[in-house]
Parts: sequence; C-alpha cells; structure tokens
Amino acid sequence: MSRVQLRAVSLCFWLNMLDGVDILSISFAAPLLSREWGIAPATLGIVFSAALAGMMAGSMLLAPFGDAIGRRRVLSLSLLLIAIGMLGAPFTSSVQELLIVRFVTGVGIGGVVPTMAAFASELSPLRRRSFAVTLVQGGYPLGATITGLLALWLVPMYGWQALFVLGGALTLLSLPFVYFMLPESPEFLLSKQPPEALAKLNRFLVAMGQEELTALPTRPTADTPHGAAQFIAALGSLFSPPHRAATLLLWVAFFMSLATLYFLQNWVPQLTANAGLPDSQAFLAGTILNLGAFAGMASVGYLADHFGLRRVIASYLGAGAVALLFFSYLTSTAAILAGLGVIGLMQGGFIGLYAVGARIYPAGIRVTGIGWAIGIARSGAVLGPYVAGLLVASGMGMAGSFMVFAIPLAVAALAVLSMRKPELQTGARAAAPPATAAARN
Repeated sequence: MSRVQLRAVSLCFWLNMLDGVDILSISFAAPLLSREWGIAPATLGIVFSAALAGMMAGSMLLAPFGDAIGRRRVLSLSLLLIAIGMLGAPFTSSVQELLIVRFVTGVGIGGVVPTMAAFASELSPLRRRSFAVTLVQGGYPLGATITGLLALWLVPMYGWQALFVLGGALTLLSLPFVYFMLPESPEFLLSKQPPEALAKLNRFLVAMGQEELTALPTRPTADTPHGAAQFIAALGSLFSPPHRAATLLLWVAFFMSLATLYFLQNWVPQLTANAGLPDSQAFLAGTILNLGAFAGMASVGYLADHFGLRRVIASYLGAGAVALLFFSYLTSTAAILAGLGVIGLMQGGFIGLYAVGARIYPAGIRVTGIGWAIGIARSGAVLGPYVAGLLVASGMGMAGSFMVFAIPLAVAALAVLSMRKPELQTGARAAAPPATAAARN
C-alpha cells in the first residue's frame, strides 16, 4: 500500500474509533445521568434507542447520497451532525432534548459507517480490500473499550457531560483531516465524473506513483437520473436480478448478527453481575468481550483475503454460535472471562459482512447497498436487547440467554453460506478485475 492509501485507511480507522466513543458515551453516562434527572429505567431505554433509530435513518437516507454527491461530502456532513449532537448533549435539560441530540448523533453515525466501508474498499489495493474494510470497522470496539476506561476517570471527576464534550470535540477536530487528507474515491470519480474529476483522480494517481490519465473513460450516452431519481434508481438496483438474492441474504445475515451483537454488548456486564461476580469483574467482562471482538474483526479480513469471504465469515459466525451453546459448561471466573473473549473473537465474523457489501455491489450503488443493509439490520439491534430483557425478566440466566442467541448467529452463518456470488468464493486475488489502475497495486 502506498503512503496515501495507508493514511486514508488509518483515518477511516480513527473515525470508527470515534463512533465507538460517540455511541457508548450514553451507556457509561447513564448511571449518573439517571440519578441526577430521576430517569426511570424504561425511559432510559428509550434514550438508548434514540441513537439506534438515528443510525437506521442515517444508514438508509443519508449514506446513499455518497453514491450521488461523493463519499467525502457525505462523510463531512455526517461528522458535523455527530459533533452537533455530542456537543449539544451537555446543554440539554430534559429527556426530550436529550432524545433529539442523541437522534442527531445517530443519524451522523449512520452516515459514517457505510461510507467508511466503501472508502476503505475503494482506496485499498484489491488483494487487501477485505482486510482493510474489516480492520477499519474494528476501530469501533476499540473505541468502545477506551470509552469505558476513560469513563472511570472522567465521569467521577467532571460529570457525565465530559464524555460528550470529549467525543464531540474529537469529531469536530477530525473534519479538517477528512478535507485535507482523505481523497475522493477514484471509483466514484470514474463512475460519476463530477467537475474536475480528471484532475482529482490524477492527483491521487501521482501520490501513488502511477501514470496520469489523459482523459476519463467515455460514459454511456443515455440520460442518467439525478437527485431523488438517482437515489430511487440506486435502491431499485439492489433488487435487480444480478443482486436480488445477495441483497436479501446480506440483510438476513446483518439482522441476525446485530441482534446477537447488541445483546452481548448491552447485557454481558449486567448478566455477569447477576451471576454473582463483583462489579469490577462485570466491567472487565465487557472489556474482554470488546477486545475479543476487535481481534476477530482484524483477523477475519486477513483470512478472507486468503481463503475467501464466504467461507471465513460463515466459519466465524458458526463457531460463535457453538461457543454460545457451550458457555454453560464454564464454571470458574477465569473460564467465564476467557469464554467471553472467544465469543467476542468469533463475533468478528459479523464485521466481515461490510466487506461482503463492498465486494458484491458495483461502485455506483455500493454505499446505498451497504447503508440499507445496515439500516435494516438496526431493527435487529433494537430487537436483540429487548428480547434479552424479556428473557432475563422471566428468570433466565446468562447460560440460557446465550443458548437462545446462538440461534441468530447460526442463521447468519447459513445466510452467508447461501451466497453464490463469485466475488465471495475465493480470496481477493481471484475477485473481479479492478476498476482503476490504482486498484491493481
């Protein structure tokens, strides 16, 4: 990878770390916030869901404009919305105001996540794309882990507002880096050919040590839709014969994986405490789970580049289902914590689904495809913790809950195995021909 590619992927990784900070700030602020404002648990659950609802809206409505006006513009707008929402939270004085700023934050995050997946794919060499996409998405659990560690120091000393000020300030400071250091996607420039596309593409090629292009390839002479019509056309393309089956299977895999993932992230600390472990070890359990997820997210892309996305992702998700089923056999504290690390590691297979979306869709509908898959899957993110709450309320413990949530992971693994796209069968070296000279490196 050239220096400009390494810089771009590193910046995408940093932005996804910030997503981890922005999403989970409310979780670590909740105990103090609920005491100060007297928020009932049911109402607090609505506050948690506000960001998820915003993420669904951002993924489905904001992110697709990355296919129309450019990845970098949508990314900049999304970061601005996140900064407004995060920096606005400390100034709220009611639950209603907090719901609004959390929804705005979620919309921005919903625009960032699929755009980052497309950026990481299109700015990386073809043979390293799966690794780049999954590594970038792995920034989220690392950011979540760091947020938990910072919360131990910031919240007692400066109050719950400090977490939001920190996340909002870092997001705002990242905007100039996006503008000056992140080039527009070469595949977008080639497919849409906006003003000055040739000059922008040549600057990217020169930075990579490639020869400049004398002209852009000829575009089809037929009229192409613009604005809302372009958005609708891109959405309709997801269900055209070449993509229909893969789209539906990708939605199923995302939905089922997110149901289990958000169950684990929200309930593992509480279930660990319910099992009789002290609070310090309950916090440690959540940290180990996230660290395992980061390791899984980084490794799944590397393996997929060598053995194929479909096989590796299905193996991770299937192994995660097996680990959940056999968790009840772990009795000692050390074994339980180690088991959670393994479950987190296997959950890394979920992040490979971003690479699947980046691989199966062409550049013209790539952000739309990933964004809608994530948006549909957010309903699974809401449903998973809710179902878990019902299970816990009925008296089911950690082992029983894990057995129930092994089922969605198994279904996700089967959905991935059912995908028959050639791009997913082998490593990236055997994938479709690259779209640009840069991709051949």
